Amino acid sequence: MVWWISGGVVVLALIGLVGAMSVVLASLRRFAAAAQSLQRRLLDGQKRLQPALDTLQARGEDLQAPLLVAQQRVEALTARTDRNS
Repeated sequence: MVWWISGGVVVLALIGLVGAMSVVLASLRRFAAAAQSLQRRLLDGQKRLQPALDTLQARGEDLQAPLLVAQQRVEALTARTDRNS
C-alpha cells in the first residue's frame, strides 16, 4: 500500500516537473526570438551609422593638425607673456 502512495507521489511530481519545464521552455523560446530581433536591429543600426562614424572620425583627424598648431601658438604666447612679466 505504501508503495502505491509513494509511486503516485513520484508520478505526480514528475508530471508537475514536466509541466513546469514546458512553461520554462516556452518562455525561453520567446526570449530567444526577442534576442534575435534585438540583435538584428542592433546590426542594422550599426550598418546605418557606420558611414557617419567614419566621416566623423576622418573629420576629427583632419582637425587634429590645425589644433596642434593652435596649441603651439598658445604655448608660445604664454611663454612670451611669462617672460615679459
